[in-house]
Amino acid sequence: MMLRARREGEEPQVPDEQLRSNDQLQQDEMMALEAIYGDNIGLFCEKAGLRSFEIHVHCEIPDDLSVSAELFQGVDDHDLKSRFFDTFSVQHLPPMLLTCLMPLSYPSHHPPYFTLSVQWLDSVKISSLCDMLDSIWAQQPGQEILYEWVQWLQSYALSHVGFGDGIVIRQSDMMIGPVDVRAVGKIVSVESVVQCLISYNEEQCHESFLNGLHDCMICFCEHPGLDFIKLPCLHYYCRRCMETCSRMHVKEGTVMELLCPGDKCQGVIPPNLLKRLLGDVDFERWERLILERTLDSMVDVTYCPRCKTACLEDAENNAQCSKCFFSFCTLCRERRHIGDRCMTPEEKLLSLQDREKELWELWERVLL
Repeated sequence: MMLRARREGEEPQVPDEQLRSNDQLQQDEMMALEAIYGDNIGLFCEKAGLRSFEIHVHCEIPDDLSVSAELFQGVDDHDLKSRFFDTFSVQHLPPMLLTCLMPLSYPSHHPPYFTLSVQWLDSVKISSLCDMLDSIWAQQPGQEILYEWVQWLQSYALSHVGFGDGIVIRQSDMMIGPVDVRAVGKIVSVESVVQCLISYNEEQCHESFLNGLHDCMICFCEHPGLDFIKLPCLHYYCRRCMETCSRMHVKEGTVMELLCPGDKCQGVIPPNLLKRLLGDVDFERWERLILERTLDSMVDVTYCPRCKTACLEDAENNAQCSKCFFSFCTLCRERRHIGDRCMTPEEKLLSLQDREKELWELWERVLL
């Protein structure tokens, strides 16, 4: 843009004294911007005495900003009958990217050259923002303008494009209007924009959580977010309480009750998270107990009387051990006896009681 302005004679000729004044004003303005925006500003290397940089501009939004995405079902993306809106809310928006180059004639004669990129706006709306930045310069020419630009984008960009009460994402090819060359945008699908908004919002919410202080609903103490464990059910508890609770259940053998501690939640704790909470030794014990409990809940599972390996019982009350290959009757626990009478109903009852007693003895040995 600067080269084109020079070719077309738009770049003004500035006296040397004014150039020196501009250079000092630019230097002071850059120092002020760095102090104000910190990590949100990135400086590029100076070339031919020209300063350039980019600023990530975060829009000020309410606690829950509504986002409606226009989507279509079916093959025809322009069939209004197949149109529907998916609505969700966000607390954070991906920042705008304002990239600027200060000409030697800034601020005395010419504004900075800039481009503006916004992932969640179409090119027509970004162009209207570019026009507004031009208008702000026109109202106060000859003055440092960058802070004014950034402040306006932060505070008024959403309302300027009609999104003060909520954002509406539509197909790019449905937007009609002039497009400014300084409006940098990619032609992406509505689905991609929605995914971008959701992912960024989740990342920033997680970052805010880690940097904040929260109360644990088990010990009722306040801890920094870094000390919390967040479960898939979205409940969170401090690491110490979760470790204590998890190890207690494993020690007592109540592994089926090792769930989210929240009232009436019953949310499952993923195995990979349990491994971090328990450590290798207790996690191996948890795996073994879970397998035991699962097998015990299956009516067709019995245990080999020789090596105590779990076996599947067939319809004729027989089973074969997969470890020692012993084939046995599941009622009398003796060698398989096809065709021979096994037990009377009373004897079967006593056998079942003995089997239950045997299972409890096995369970006690596992706990020890």
